[in-house]
Amino acid sequence: MEGIVTECTYVAGNEIALHIDRQQVKATIAHIFEPFTFSCAMVVLLDRPAQSLQLNGHMILKLYDRRSATGFREDQKSNPWTPDIGQQYQQFVLNGDASNSVAPARQRLWDFYETEIEVYVTMKDIQGEHVPKLFACVTLHGSSALHDASVSKYTDIPGILLEYIDGFPLTDVAAHAPREAWQSLCEQAINIIHQVGDRGILNEDVKTRSFVIQKSPERRFKMFMLGFALCKFRRDYESEKEWWEWKAIQDEEGAVGYIMRNRLQGGFVYHRSALYTKLDDDYKSEN
Repeated sequence: MEGIVTECTYVAGNEIALHIDRQQVKATIAHIFEPFTFSCAMVVLLDRPAQSLQLNGHMILKLYDRRSATGFREDQKSNPWTPDIGQQYQQFVLNGDASNSVAPARQRLWDFYETEIEVYVTMKDIQGEHVPKLFACVTLHGSSALHDASVSKYTDIPGILLEYIDGFPLTDVAAHAPREAWQSLCEQAINIIHQVGDRGILNEDVKTRSFVIQKSPERRFKMFMLGFALCKFRRDYESEKEWWEWKAIQDEEGAVGYIMRNRLQGGFVYHRSALYTKLDDDYKSEN
C-alpha cells in the first residue's frame, strides 16, 4: 500500500510538489502557521518557478488538507491523522467505499476552497491594497500511485497561493506600534470589513487575528485582512431582510471593534458605525 502520504509533511525545510496549470513546481516550506484550522497555511518559496507563471519570492500557501487541518478534524469529531489511519483510508478508497462516507467531508473542504477563491475574485479591485493578491490555484497530489480521476478526487489536495504579507497580527498591535497609531489601525481594520461587506460578502469568521499589519522601513503601517473560507454571499439569502438580519447577527464590525476596545484599554475608542447602529436598531432590538 504505497503512495498516499500518511504523515504530516508540512514542516519547515520540507519540499512539496505543487501542480499549477499542469506544471509541477517544487516548493520549500519556510514557515508554518500553527495550529492549522480549516486549512494548512504556510510560507513557501518556489524553487524553480516557471517563467510563464511569474511566481517569485515567498508567498502564502493554503492547502485544504483533511489530514492535517486540525480544526476541521475536530469539527468533524475525527481522530488526529496517523499513518495507520492513512493506510486504512487508502484501502477504503481503493475498495470503492469512499463515495458515501468520505464525500461529504471532502465536499465541505472543497466548498471552503471554492468560497475563498470566489471571495478573492470578487475583491480583485482591492487585492494588494487591503487583502493579499491571489496568485494561483494549486493541487498537491495526495497519492503518487493513484492517478485515476475516480480515486484521485479523494486524495488530491486543493490549495491557493497568496501574496505573503510580512507583518504582525492586529492582536499584537500594542507590542509593535506606538500608542498613537492604535486608533487609526483599528479603524483601518473596520474599514476593510465594510469594504468586504459592500461587495456582497458576509464573513462568518471575523477575528482580530484575521488582520495583519505590514510595517514599512519608514515606519508606516498598512492593514490587510485574510481568511475568507467561511464566507457567504448575498445570493445565498432569499431576501434583503434576511441578508441584513444575518449581517446584524454576525456583527463583523463588532468582532473587531469591541474586542480591540477591551484589549487596548483606552488606546482605541470604538465608534459604532451608522450602518451597524441601524442594524442593531432594526434587528437586535426585536430580540
